[in-house]
Amino acid sequence: MTTYTLSEARAHLGKVVNRARYGGEIVELTEHGEPAAVLISPERLAYYRQLEDARDLAEAERVSAQSRATVPHAEVAAQFGLAPDGRPL
Repeated sequence: MTTYTLSEARAHLGKVVNRARYGGEIVELTEHGEPAAVLISPERLAYYRQLEDARDLAEAERVSAQSRATVPHAEVAAQFGLAPDGRPL
């Protein structure tokens, strides 16, 4: 990973962007010695988005599989003090 201060990046913006865009580098920009931003190529961003989408889909499928367990209506009614047909007792 290449690191530039914001001042350096500002002075050499084209070069900095080209390192990320064409060189495939991850370019970190710092301000007062702290990370401020990161430049990556559009292809790397697309890849990261695909990874994030796959992770989100896997999590949604996991949650969906867990929530497929059913509880009979009569059991739920009993838990709330109702008759099996849902009317108050």
